[in-house]
Amino acid sequence: MKRLSLIGFVFLAVQTYAQVFIRQTYHDREKRYIKEVYQVKDTVRNVLHGRYVSYFLNGNIESKGYFSNNETTGIWEFFYESGNLKMRGALRQNSNYGLWEYFYESGQKSMEGTVNGKAREGEWKTYYENGQIKEIGTYVNNRRSGLWKSFYEDGVRKGEIDYKDDYGRYTEYYHSGKVSAEGPKSGVRNVGHWRFYDETSGTLQREGDFENGKKHGEWITYYNAGKVAVRGAYDQDEPVGKWEYYFEDGTVSSAGEYLGGQKNGYWSSFSSDGKLLSEITYEKGAGEYREYYASGKWKSRGAMKNDKREGKWEYFYEDGKKEGECEFLNGRGTYFGYYPDGSLQTRGEIDGDKKIGTWELYERDGTLSGYYRPYYDQQPNVAKEITELAERTQNTKRVTGNHFDYFMPRANEYKGVIVEGNPVLMFAGRFPVAFEFYSQERLGHSFEFIGIRNPFFEADDQVVPGKLFERGYSISIKQKFYNPVKAGMWYFGHQVRFTNMGHFTNVVFNGNPESIITFTAPDQRIEYGVLLGYRIIQRNNASGFTIDIYGSAGMGYRNVNVDDVSATYFQNVNQDKLVTSFSFGLNVGNVFSYR
Repeated sequence: MKRLSLIGFVFLAVQTYAQVFIRQTYHDREKRYIKEVYQVKDTVRNVLHGRYVSYFLNGNIESKGYFSNNETTGIWEFFYESGNLKMRGALRQNSNYGLWEYFYESGQKSMEGTVNGKAREGEWKTYYENGQIKEIGTYVNNRRSGLWKSFYEDGVRKGEIDYKDDYGRYTEYYHSGKVSAEGPKSGVRNVGHWRFYDETSGTLQREGDFENGKKHGEWITYYNAGKVAVRGAYDQDEPVGKWEYYFEDGTVSSAGEYLGGQKNGYWSSFSSDGKLLSEITYEKGAGEYREYYASGKWKSRGAMKNDKREGKWEYFYEDGKKEGECEFLNGRGTYFGYYPDGSLQTRGEIDGDKKIGTWELYERDGTLSGYYRPYYDQQPNVAKEITELAERTQNTKRVTGNHFDYFMPRANEYKGVIVEGNPVLMFAGRFPVAFEFYSQERLGHSFEFIGIRNPFFEADDQVVPGKLFERGYSISIKQKFYNPVKAGMWYFGHQVRFTNMGHFTNVVFNGNPESIITFTAPDQRIEYGVLLGYRIIQRNNASGFTIDIYGSAGMGYRNVNVDDVSATYFQNVNQDKLVTSFSFGLNVGNVFSYR
């Protein structure tokens, strides 16, 4: 009887286990990439019951946990696509419950606290990625309550607020411990009137109102002496209406109107004695800017778009001669400055109205005389230019010592990949495609592939019998040394080229036009050559269209293999071991940034 009872128990257990079925879904119709693996109680209603795992398309786990009668239960884990843990905690009846932990993709914990349903409860902590506490405080029914503290990444106090029913007055501190700002918060959002203070003097720097975390209404910025510097209004963080900027004596230095968050209509700026210094009329955030000397003569002119300089800008001496020019893209460009006689004086990068990186200085005869790096202090538009690398001398040249400065990276230089070719050359039996790693106005490393097929558009069996034709390829590695001029760059360089091709001819066999035999003579070459070229580029420091015009001369070794049977057909093929070559080419393409 006991044996019968034991058999019945085992049978019941097997039956119960058999009631759990495994299901799978896929990302694709071909069912190559699993999306989910889960268990169900039956195959009719498909009630989720048991383990559940979901996957990213790359095969890494997205989430895993358990279901009980179609409801989540137990500990669940969620992951980044890289496979690292994103968050972990308990789920009960499809809601969060208990302690939940959140992680940066690096694996360091970002946040932790207790959740009851959808409400946060008790102490919560957030962390910087280095493990230091960022913020700590208490929730009561999902609303902040009591003292909350925030910290800088090195653990120094950053701010504190005492909440009552999710509302309180926040005080923020500079790293030095001095007060930087104060105002009310509702939850994590700034509301009401806020004041911001200067760290050095402690004086009021600016003040204004927030509405639901965004600037709203009038805002005022002050000089350290307390006089108004800027006055204007915001609507949901966007500047609107009339804005005025003042000198410390109270006279207007600049004025204009904002519409839809963009400058609109007529804007102007003045000197302290009231003379017009600049003017621009905006339409949809764009306009033509003009700057003047005190005498009223042009100082500079160019286009503005979304408060950034765009396109070609020109700068003038007071006598009207051109002082410089710059082609801007999104507020940044390469500036060329000139002596009054028009010869190049200086060249470097500009971001807005500030010089950045290392600048080059030139003598009137065009020789490079030195470098300097602009330094800006805390006052706007004040530059202290420091000569760093060389004194200006008459004898400094581009080649210094025993090495080229082409190999010296420059601060903030543009780096790009040039993709170019010339499909027109297919009519000449060649199709070049090149990829070049380009360092702004300095250096280029190029890989070129040339498909050889002459004639290009005829099938092999369609070439007239007795006529020679070619099939093969040529690859080369080139190094180019760029030298900017007013329009584009000329360059010199060298290359190594390997060519693997065949000379072919179709021969009529036994006088029967339907019977054709093709003979071949393999031709392999290795060459070294020098380059001289000129590259036209839309902008030397940005992505855009480019044209490369070049010539080359090379010398190397050639091996042509012709057997005795076919020798008479390839008498016109040059079979000298020493190969010399002269070529000219033109490629068109585009520059793409890879920084």
